Amino acid sequence: MTIRFATIEDISDILDLGEKMVEESRFRSFGLNREKMGKVLESMISETTQSVIIVAVIDNKIIGGLGGYAIDFFFCDVKIAQDRFFYIRSESRGSPAAIKILLAFRKWAEQHNAHELNINMSVAIEIERFNQMMGKLGFQCCGSNFSLPLKS
Repeated sequence: MTIRFATIEDISDILDLGEKMVEESRFRSFGLNREKMGKVLESMISETTQSVIIVAVIDNKIIGGLGGYAIDFFFCDVKIAQDRFFYIRSESRGSPAAIKILLAFRKWAEQHNAHELNINMSVAIEIERFNQMMGKLGFQCCGSNFSLPLKS
């Protein structure tokens, strides 16, 4: 398994990964806009001072990825690193992929002078298993995510 920064050439494979994530998540009814997400991915890959995409690759296939950024909290001058997405293909869960990606993101965050690493769960995929892994890695729970469907 290789853990590396994503390149522009990876965008199509990351979009495929994104489709899997959306299909499996609470966002399945929303679908995935490949054009819109492609532009976001391209921007994140091109703007390396503030954002990053890290992928896990086995046999030239992306099996997981994390996109994140480093930015000041909106209320103070403390920089944090925050994930935008974090997903491992179901058949690769239990492998070292998730931990290795998180360790790479932590290293990136430290190199970008972040004071804190924040990882959120909003897709509602294997929540208990995710929470258990994060606790074992030393993360502390500091809140909850809630959603309320609205009629539109």
